[in-house]
Amino acid sequence: MGIIRKTASIVTLGTINFRSKGELLERARGERDTAQADLEKAERQKAKLAERAERARKRAEKAELDAIATAKSAKRRAKRTKAKRDAVDTAASLSRRGRRKLRREADRAADAVSDLTG
Repeated sequence: MGIIRKTASIVTLGTINFRSKGELLERARGERDTAQADLEKAERQKAKLAERAERARKRAEKAELDAIATAKSAKRRAKRTKAKRDAVDTAASLSRRGRRKLRREADRAADAVSDLTG
């Protein structure tokens, strides 16, 4: 485009503009369109990231609630297990057989401790 203008610009060492106003406008419009496309792309990516962040926040909240519920049920289970164990221990300690069994277990535990300590 504009071979005469470009030649004149080179001959006059830049006194005459290398590009005409139409060329400059065309370039500016192209750059604007590119920038606008980049902006739209960035906005789409931002929307996607916001959606992913919201889903991750919801998953984290659900996981936290599940952990609380699991801890609560584990505490209840431990309480029940302790109650059962206490009932079994009480029943075992009341019978002669249970007392003998407990004595043997205590002796074995004492032997194991003495073996470990040297």
